[in-house]
Amino acid sequence: MKFSIVSNVGAVGLAAVFFTACSSPGDSTNHSSGTTAGPSAETGVTIKDPQGTYKYFSDASITMQPQKGALFGNGQEISIEYDGSKSKEGDSVFYQLSYVDTEGEVRPLTGGPFEGKTKGTFRTDSKVYTSGADGRPGFMEVSIVQNAKVVGGEQGVTGTRVVLGMYPIKFDVSQ
Repeated sequence: MKFSIVSNVGAVGLAAVFFTACSSPGDSTNHSSGTTAGPSAETGVTIKDPQGTYKYFSDASITMQPQKGALFGNGQEISIEYDGSKSKEGDSVFYQLSYVDTEGEVRPLTGGPFEGKTKGTFRTDSKVYTSGADGRPGFMEVSIVQNAKVVGGEQGVTGTRVVLGMYPIKFDVSQ
């Protein structure tokens, strides 16, 4: 994969742009765990997920998962433990948030890098503002980008996105 990025992007902007660019709908991801995601059972709303994208799973490299149904969005912290086996020194771990609306559609919210590098404990306490996510169930996808490099005169970025888990959460929107 190669993506163009504006040349004077800061570290946070680079991570956000790269993460979004690598999050294409056709990503090849192994969702092999077999357990269905929790929100449909919790709310009675059938989640519209014909491709199984939001099916709960966790790679063995995530040695401590977020608590199922953890509340997030109003300063609550979510943390994971990652053993670093799928990345190299200095790599970041990213999250992508989505919520389930009242019709069962999964709506993307936001994402970014966790605090932490390479392996160990990764945390985020990001806030989610004005949205239809308040009180709604949703998902936190955890991923890394292997072999990320900025290359070429156009500041293209290459790398391979690897999804490490899909976890059911619930949103508490910050006011």
